[in-house]
This record gives sequence, structure tokens and C-alpha cells, in this order.
Amino acid sequence: MSRSIAPSLLPLVEQHLGGPILESTPLSGGDINDVYRLRTGRGDCVLKASRRALPHLFFAEAQGLGLLREAASRRPAGLLVPGVIAYGDAPGGWQYLLQSYLSPTAETPESQEALGRGLAALHSVSVPSFGGTADNYFGALPQFNPPFQSAADFFWNARLQPQLRLAQEHLSADDTDNFEALHQRLPKLIPAESPSLVHGDLWHGNLLYTAAGPALIDPAAAHSHREVDLAAMRLFGGVDGRVFGAYAEAFPPAPGWRERASLWNLYPLLAHVNMFGSGYLGRTRAALSIVLNL
Repeated sequence: MSRSIAPSLLPLVEQHLGGPILESTPLSGGDINDVYRLRTGRGDCVLKASRRALPHLFFAEAQGLGLLREAASRRPAGLLVPGVIAYGDAPGGWQYLLQSYLSPTAETPESQEALGRGLAALHSVSVPSFGGTADNYFGALPQFNPPFQSAADFFWNARLQPQLRLAQEHLSADDTDNFEALHQRLPKLIPAESPSLVHGDLWHGNLLYTAAGPALIDPAAAHSHREVDLAAMRLFGGVDGRVFGAYAEAFPPAPGWRERASLWNLYPLLAHVNMFGSGYLGRTRAALSIVLNL
């Protein structure tokens, strides 16, 4: 991550802000992008910048933030989502996204329960189809969101299959056979539910607790099965059980959702294989074995 903002970005950013940047501080979470907290005359904001040549990267993220903000405003979800100030391109191959800054605080039992209730409210608003939103990114990988009428078809065609194609050099013949066996079983494994708007990458690093309430950041938003978000919160740990308890009280998931977390997490695990290498194959195979034995 760059420690200072690229000179070619500064004039555009300051134009959007209507004044100079008084101070910039690098933030953590910059594995994919450079991220800065900016102190300005209009208050603090966050700048994300990238030269990774990922077309429409921040347009897609801005769209996802907008979908989540709108959905959270339609229900008393109690969830915060950063507001988008501006996004665009800059000389030198840079892309940028300016958004409002949310000040983190320590999580409490009350804020954990508020997160669970907020997610339940967000997920309880049904949407027309699985998929059907603009294509975006999962990390540095393209994420495609064509419309499908079933969760099984969407999950296989728009999530697992693209990752499996990318991962061919890492997968054995047994892996391929096992994924095909999963393909055949998917319609019976996934509970029939209406599609929901999901954050799409809801590991604990994309959850933020603030004095004003829990917040969602860095989405890979899509219309999908709500268990996608529940599973992601279990993938790398760090999410307190109170979150799941409050969620289940407000909008109970179908029985067996904890076991099905391994199913939904095959997507981020395969994506990690494709982004970071075969070190994630063991976890991927273990998750697949669990699913095939459900």
C-alpha cells in the first residue's frame, strides 16, 4: 500500500471536496486498494484508490453501497452504510472512490445484537430475482450477476462455475468430480426462499461498529440467498454469537443453516485459491467434503 496519495489524484479529489486535504492517513484493509482517511474542511472522508486495471471497479462498489443504503433506509434496519461522495478515473491509470468516514468504536453486546437485527431487516426485503444487478467484483476477481429464478442456478452458474474455470490448474480430477456431484445435488441442498439483497463479502473485516450503530463496508453486493452473508460471517471467525442469536430471533433461518455455511463458503474459498494460490485448497476440499455429506 502506498503511504502517500498519488499526485495525479490530488487535484480531482480536492475538486470533489471543494477544498484542500488538510491531512491524509493510510488505513488498514488496503490489500486490494490504497485506502486513506482524509481530514478536510467538510469533515473526514475515506479515499480508496487503485491502479489494478480492473474496469469499473469503483463504479461497481458505489452501486453496491447505494443498494445497501437504500435497502437499509426502507426498513428500520439500524445499519449504517458509507455515503458515496464521488468516484472516477485519474491520470496514470488510477481509479478512485470517495466516501464518508465512519468512526469505529469497540463492539458491545448491544451493538452485536443490533447488527444481527439489522441484517435480518435487510434480508427480509425480497427482491425480484437471484442476480439481476450490475456486475461487480469479489476482491480483485470479476463477479457476474445475471438473473436466475433459483438460488441453485445462480450459485452454480454465477458463483462456483466461474471460479472453477479459473482454478483448473489447482484442482485434481477428484476435485472436479466432487464439484460436479455437488452441482447435481444443489437444488435439494438449498432451502427455497425469496432472494434478498446481500452484502456478499461479509467477513468480520467488512463489519464496523460505530457510536451511531453497526455499519457495513466494502460490499460485493448482489441479489442472492441470505445465508450467503451468515456463512461469510462464520468463515474466518471474529463475529460474536450474539449477532447470530439476534438475527435468528428476528428472522429465523431454515434449519441446518450452520451446516450449509460450508456450501456457501465454497465460493469465497475458491476465490481465495484464485487470488492467493493453492494454500486455500485444503479448506476448500474440507468444506466440499462436509457439503457432500449433508
